[in-house]
Amino acid sequence: MEAGRKMTAITKYRVTNPRKLFRGLAIVVLTAGFAASSITGSMAGSGATGELEFITVAMGDSLWALASEYSPKTDPRDWISEVVLLNELESVNLEPGQRIALP
Repeated sequence: MEAGRKMTAITKYRVTNPRKLFRGLAIVVLTAGFAASSITGSMAGSGATGELEFITVAMGDSLWALASEYSPKTDPRDWISEVVLLNELESVNLEPGQRIALP
């Protein structure tokens, strides 16, 4: 019975002051915006530390060759995977003239 009373109390609620409603909605929207920006900001800062190096792909370049040139002491598969994710590549095939970021 009490749940029914609560439901009727909620459905009988009327907005008597539109300014209060607007203020409340503005607070909710601003709070959600700040929360979203702090989440995306923390995600942006959680990447690998260090600066990125950008290169322009030359004819005959492959990710495997670039891995052995730019990161010879790491497993090429790990480096290639990182480059693909970093540049949001759809495949491991490179086109001459393509500009990519290297970790």
